[in-house]
Amino acid sequence: MTNLYPGSPRHVRAIPMTTTPQFRRKTIKVISCVILFFLLYVILLAAAVTLSAACIAGGILLFRANPKVLTALLSGVMILLGGMVLFFLLTFLFHPPAATHTYRTEISARHHPRLFDFIRQLVKDSHISFPRKIFVVPDVSASMCYRSGFLSIFLPVRQHLEIGLGLVNCVNISEFKMALAHEFGFFSHHTVNPASYIYLLNKRLYHLLYENDSWQMLVSRWQAGSGLFSFFLHITTGVISGMQYLLRKIYQLFNRQYQALSREMALQADTLAVSLAGTEAAVSSIRRMEMGSHCLDYCLHKIPELAERALRFPNVFTAQRELMTYYARQHHLLPDAGGLPVITDTYFHSFLKSRVQFRDQWTSHPTREAREARYLAANVSCEQAVASAWLLFDEPEHLQEEVTAQLYTFLAPDEPLTLFPPAAFIAELAQRHRLYEYPRPFNDYYDNRSFPPIAAVTDPTLLPAETTTLTFHALYHPDIVFRMRAFYRNQQDAETLQAIASGQFTTRYFEFDGIKYPAPQASLLAQQLHVQVAAEQTWLLQHDQLAFHYHCYRAGLKSRETLQQLEHQYHQILQHQQNSGLLGNQVIRLIDCISRLFNISIRQTAILQPCLEELSTESHHFRNMVGDMVMHTDICDTFPPDINRQMITFRHKVPVFSRNTVPDYPAIKELHEMSSLILEHYNNGIILLKRSYLEFILALEPGS
Repeated sequence: MTNLYPGSPRHVRAIPMTTTPQFRRKTIKVISCVILFFLLYVILLAAAVTLSAACIAGGILLFRANPKVLTALLSGVMILLGGMVLFFLLTFLFHPPAATHTYRTEISARHHPRLFDFIRQLVKDSHISFPRKIFVVPDVSASMCYRSGFLSIFLPVRQHLEIGLGLVNCVNISEFKMALAHEFGFFSHHTVNPASYIYLLNKRLYHLLYENDSWQMLVSRWQAGSGLFSFFLHITTGVISGMQYLLRKIYQLFNRQYQALSREMALQADTLAVSLAGTEAAVSSIRRMEMGSHCLDYCLHKIPELAERALRFPNVFTAQRELMTYYARQHHLLPDAGGLPVITDTYFHSFLKSRVQFRDQWTSHPTREAREARYLAANVSCEQAVASAWLLFDEPEHLQEEVTAQLYTFLAPDEPLTLFPPAAFIAELAQRHRLYEYPRPFNDYYDNRSFPPIAAVTDPTLLPAETTTLTFHALYHPDIVFRMRAFYRNQQDAETLQAIASGQFTTRYFEFDGIKYPAPQASLLAQQLHVQVAAEQTWLLQHDQLAFHYHCYRAGLKSRETLQQLEHQYHQILQHQQNSGLLGNQVIRLIDCISRLFNISIRQTAILQPCLEELSTESHHFRNMVGDMVMHTDICDTFPPDINRQMITFRHKVPVFSRNTVPDYPAIKELHEMSSLILEHYNNGIILLKRSYLEFILALEPGS
């Protein structure tokens, strides 16, 4: 065993994996649903096979009894129908395994002996079987996977282990142990074996009934056959679809019971994991995984954008690590001895999560906050191995670059990509942040929101008396900002609840403030939340007015001209906000028209030509708007020079979207790109005008 394996608490083997009566009742309910599912499964399967056998046997007996041309044709039809039912039934049941992770790479003990020694000891402590194979993937996760075939529903399947290199990149060795131990906990002999089986069965049945793409693709291909063949295919698929429908109904009952059990299963896995890794590693691992996942997702989404600029990351995981470091500095998080950010409670207090939560098909994890509370309550002390989890791998940089190269194989660029080092990536990101960042003393009060319309101050002497006693710090105190964020969060949650109530979101249950509700309750909760939102909206508008009047008062103390300049800048921003809304609506109309146009065949001339004419009209309106924008030098001066040149060229260019009644798709694509580009830079220009305004009023403060 490698000496890199962190020591476990001495009492680890003494911790019993006990189950509560509630857990046992939930398990029994789920097992009852499983039995019901399989009874129906066997009945339907027997009925379908009997139907198929009856058709084939009937066709043969009919021909033997009366071997004539007509009976031969009828017998052939019956045999064909029976054969098709049997063939498609077997295709449906014995479909290929679920698609594996596109980018996964298998690793071996020969190349990574320390990692395999580490896992051998951990599976021994967790009381599970060693994984059949081990893969690495570009994720921030660790998961056990399998080949999801028909027989796997009935027979135990040896699992594969997938290790996310993004996970390895953002945790130390003890935290890595915690992450793996949690996943192993679902399959440990310390946990309830039926629950572990149900955990896998839920995924397998869902894949069979809802994600059987090979079955659907086969049906689509065969439907292109002759009329008679297509007729029998409809009968055949009707039989299989009927089976699917009935099985799905029973599965939905099973899944509802499973969801009630799933959290208990995760708590069992957490109990095992924290007993092996300790409370400190348990808390820090899920915090760092949350940040690491956010940073890796950003880098992965950046890959196509960089490819368009003929750039690529040499190592996406180095970029992830650099982004974590940059992100930690932005939030004033200090690094530990291994260079990883220490994520404090204060960091999470600055975020507000939605109060409305949905659980996906097999969510088994409670919230991070709930899990942390259990870890802290367990209070398991354990010596921590703070070295990077990369020490478990041989030649980690080579492995990272290999997985990164796999990510780029699917882009297939026309030209070779130039390497974009992480330092340049972070420098570019920092430059953009500096360009569009508002002054920090405002504590993000004006971030990501529009300035509200406020009337000009005609006479400074008429300002409210309280403006003379206010302070800048009181106006933009963190508590004020937190209350404002809570308002926007509640506003969004009220809309979500209303969408559930109206049926726009299809769900049977949802959670609100951690309490589970049936969907019909959403309407009442939405009404109650709308009342709170209306009250807070009034408060926020009053506070915005108070802040504006305070700054007018400070400006008036300087001079009348300073006050006029402040008001001019503010109302200039209001005008541009209004223009941006109009421009955005016009871009939406353009994109909607373009979307419809791309879905019309060139043969459908009856609807193609009117759509092209509509596009020309909407393009004309958009070009006129761009022409009006060019007149506003205050906003256009914020645009990059090349964008201004493109706008002028676009403004004077007469577009032609069809040639000989055939759509000119390159011209249409250019319009789509230009409309999105202009809107983006217009909104960026408004941000710069707001920053200039905020810097101006900040300079009015004493001591600035």
